[in-house]
Amino acid sequence: MSNTIEDIIKSASIEQLQALIRKAEDEIEYKKIDEIEATRNEWLAKASQLGMEPEEILQYTGRRRKSSGKPKYRNPANPEQTWTGHGKKPGWLKQAIANGADQEAFRIPE
Repeated sequence: MSNTIEDIIKSASIEQLQALIRKAEDEIEYKKIDEIEATRNEWLAKASQLGMEPEEILQYTGRRRKSSGKPKYRNPANPEQTWTGHGKKPGWLKQAIANGADQEAFRIPE
């Protein structure tokens, strides 16, 4: 009697092969779930070691750049949002200008 998977497949009927395919697909799904759970647990443990929330890891894009200088512009709606005047304009300032505001209205007095 044959024992290799190739021999079993060759000797099986169409119905048996279809059943085998369904069982194999089910087993693939179970294995995926197991791997996802293992990966999730590793991820949670690593985030905890780093003192981060898992979501922060997804959003992390690399080392933070040091500020390129003293802020020159401030968002009055959220004073924590500033811009040095170098590099790309932040979204809050672009939006304000698009709505008719003057960029100089956001300048921080020296």
